[in-house]
Amino acid sequence: MQIQSMHLQQYLRIIRESWWIILAIVLISTGISIAYSYTQTPIYEATATFVVNPNVRITNTDEVLYSLDTLAGRTSLATTYSNVLKSKNIIEQAAASLNVPVQMLEDYTINAVVLPDSSVLSLQIQGSSPALVADLANAIGTIGVGYISDLQEIYELRRLDLAVINLEPISPNHLVDITLGVIIGVISGVAFAILRRLLVQSFGEETKTASAAAVELNVSNSQDMISDRNKTTFKTNFSSSQPD
Repeated sequence: MQIQSMHLQQYLRIIRESWWIILAIVLISTGISIAYSYTQTPIYEATATFVVNPNVRITNTDEVLYSLDTLAGRTSLATTYSNVLKSKNIIEQAAASLNVPVQMLEDYTINAVVLPDSSVLSLQIQGSSPALVADLANAIGTIGVGYISDLQEIYELRRLDLAVINLEPISPNHLVDITLGVIIGVISGVAFAILRRLLVQSFGEETKTASAAAVELNVSNSQDMISDRNKTTFKTNFSSSQPD
């Protein structure tokens, strides 16, 4: 426990001493996030809803009861209708009714889903034009309802809510992008500061070890040289002391 506390205190000290590095990285990361967020094309969304019901034109009581019983136990019918709404044929007809080239819709996202535990369909369209996504959702709904009425006599698809123009984009979310930039900057800055300090300490220890080894080697060499010199002096003195 004491070791962990010491490590934590060491990291906190590193963070305090390297605050300017962390701040610089946070500012850079935040600046990049702001630049990215404000240069992205805004994406808008429009939603239209529909419900699958027994056809009101059915007058036979048995057929009505059968259709209600069948509808309660079959979500596949609603799924089929949702697939019809986002089919290529319906989308092309809707684009033609709006005098919009189909190629213009290549970057648009068109999705139809069945809401959980219900016979309600949600048609969602996302794109760069708030007016076009709403108009396209309503056009697809109109053409899809007409197509399904000719396809199925027992069940019909009714419109619940028209799509309306929403001028508030769903993306980019500037607040989220900037917040993420700050968080990433803080994490990156702290990690860089700690790694930098560890590398400096490691390099310093290696330098000290190398210096100590060099000093030790020099001392050893000096001792060897002194020893050799003493031996040479002794031999010289011994030789000179011998009688001729």
